[in-house]
Amino acid sequence: MSAKPRIERAALEVFVRDGVDAATTRAIATTAGVSEGALYRHYKGKDELAISLFMTTHRRLSSLIEESSARAVGIRAKAAAIVAAYCEVADEDWLTFSFHLTQIHRFIPYYQEDGRDPVTVTENVIKQAMIAAEIPPADPRVLAAMAIGVITQTAQNRVYGRLGADPLSAHAPLMTAGVQALLFAR
Repeated sequence: MSAKPRIERAALEVFVRDGVDAATTRAIATTAGVSEGALYRHYKGKDELAISLFMTTHRRLSSLIEESSARAVGIRAKAAAIVAAYCEVADEDWLTFSFHLTQIHRFIPYYQEDGRDPVTVTENVIKQAMIAAEIPPADPRVLAAMAIGVITQTAQNRVYGRLGADPLSAHAPLMTAGVQALLFAR
């Protein structure tokens, strides 16, 4: 494995373990088994590295939600697709997903791709379901926040060790039922 992927993986480990503020380029380089100079050949510093890692995961999650919900027919299937998209990203690399989840409030201001983030994509799915009279009218912003909250709060509890080491997808049926219930509740 070349230096850049080792640096990125090591950074994720250090960021999740110590937090971005407490992490140092020395700790990342040591964990990666490279010199600090090798890190600086790829990134200006730990902040650029952290933003890059966050954005890569954020874009992947956004695209997967958009693509999978577009293929699904009906709001119940679309809700299941959104939950499945989160589970897929979480289960394919829990460390990367944990970093994204725990750092979202820090790095979301850097996300400038309007309309292609998980919340806006989910909000648009909900708006379309209301237009099609599949679900009762309500504020789609609130419903999107609540729907994603069902998923991210469950994931966050796994990050903090409250749910054991099960893959997030082990909880998908219950999360899906929760999201579907709130979409129809009025």
